[in-house]
Amino acid sequence: MSSEPTITERDNEVTQLLSRALEELEKTHYASALAELEKIPLFARTPTALSAYALCLAEVQGNYKTAANICHEAIKKEPKNAEHYYRQGRILLLAGRKKDAIWVLRMGLRQGNHKGIVDCLGWLGVRRPPPIQFLDRGNPLNKYLGLLLTRMKLR
Repeated sequence: MSSEPTITERDNEVTQLLSRALEELEKTHYASALAELEKIPLFARTPTALSAYALCLAEVQGNYKTAANICHEAIKKEPKNAEHYYRQGRILLLAGRKKDAIWVLRMGLRQGNHKGIVDCLGWLGVRRPPPIQFLDRGNPLNKYLGLLLTRMKLR
């Protein structure tokens, strides 16, 4: 008889580690969640564990590029889960890539209604149309006229 754990024991341990990590993630204790997720062997990491690991990696270590790639892998493996899109969007926001983050969050909403995505998009705000519609948004006239109208509280 060997002293190695059986497959069911290993699965139970991985499930417990993942549930503890997700609890810590929910409490925004990213460092402790990262420590729990790193205990899960690579072969046993589910897409949920991958996206959670990616978010923790971005929050704790600031390694945004690696985190975004890991989360993208989770999305590839489980494209119908809106939680992965939410975490990817959060990583992109941390990296300062707001435009990409909004795109990913909107893609997540297509997969299903997710409270985190709705809250995040609400927090980012709604972009008003440019004051002069036929000019491009980046046109200096539109830009400064929009700022002026906003300061005067006319918009």
